[in-house]
Amino acid sequence: MKKVALVTGSSQGIGRAIAINLAENGYITYVTYLKNKPKGERVINEITKKGGKAILVKLDVKSEENVKRVFEKIKTEYGQLNVLVSNAGIDIPKTIEIASFKDWQDVVNTKINGNFLCTKYGLPLMKNQDNANLIIIVSSLGEKPDPDYPAYCIGTAGTIAFTKAMALYLGKYNIRTNAIGPGTTKTQMWVDIGENSDEMWKTFEKNNPLGRVSTPEDIANSILMIINDKSRFLNGNIIYIDGGSHLK
Repeated sequence: MKKVALVTGSSQGIGRAIAINLAENGYITYVTYLKNKPKGERVINEITKKGGKAILVKLDVKSEENVKRVFEKIKTEYGQLNVLVSNAGIDIPKTIEIASFKDWQDVVNTKINGNFLCTKYGLPLMKNQDNANLIIIVSSLGEKPDPDYPAYCIGTAGTIAFTKAMALYLGKYNIRTNAIGPGTTKTQMWVDIGENSDEMWKTFEKNNPLGRVSTPEDIANSILMIINDKSRFLNGNIIYIDGGSHLK
């Protein structure tokens, strides 16, 4: 039987690249969207045109009922989940003086509560699968906070702690847990928060040890490295795919 994967926040950006890459490598892939269904449909079309299998579902990772329904759907349709990529996240770049409590809740709940809910309800489908993997997308801001992004820093720091806790706990079910820390990656999120100038991207490239920013495909390829059968002893790691920029 083919293996099954779900990627949260996969209608665009890094999640989109991960979903497409998993499907190209033989996974039946659940692509998720929150608000923009047409974007999700475009990802499905990209996958099916290349001969892959993908299913589109609406998923609000902050909603327990919605999360439960999605994993019940997977249980009904395939009865298993081999790879869960917890990628969904938002950023509202406001300092503590400017951010509202709702801003804070939206960012932190998406990362921390979203990881909890998806892992909790995905776990029964992942137990005792052959080489099951939980992959969580984090950021170096969880370890080196930026005061201009307090909510995102706290959400990511909590997510890093969650990754380590799950690596210790889920091993007994033959589930490996690792985190990927993308570098600054040119995606729609930057456009959405109004920070997308050519000058800004040139500065990011100049400041990177390898002289460029990461791409969604860089992150997607790293997922394949982790879930590969040859990496079966890789567990509990925070792996930065950023050209070394997290060291600066």
